[in-house]
Amino acid sequence: MAMTESFSSVQSESPEYAKICGILGLILAIVGVLIPVAGVLFITPLAAICGAIALYGYYKGMGIAILIINVVNLMISPTFWANIGAGTTFANATSNRFLTYFDAAGVIVMFALLVRKRKLPSP
Repeated sequence: MAMTESFSSVQSESPEYAKICGILGLILAIVGVLIPVAGVLFITPLAAICGAIALYGYYKGMGIAILIINVVNLMISPTFWANIGAGTTFANATSNRFLTYFDAAGVIVMFALLVRKRKLPSP
């Protein structure tokens, strides 16, 4: 078997957990955009976790789609930006602010998983 054949067969294979999490993450990311307030705080973190698991399993196509939807959702969401500054203005907003920072950290983790190199098995 040539080196290019083994590389292409490894590239095309993704574990089942990555495929399931990729599909679930894409659904959650789309729903998170459609639901105005609760979407960013409660659904987008779940989409980021599923997207990170999909990217960890090298299911990059779905992971990229989830990442793009999550980033656009965070950029256009007034809830996200309001909760960034909520710690200094509202008394009991720490849980919302934590979920907002978790969204941002989830996007960073997804970027890191996207750019990592796949290790090929030794012949």
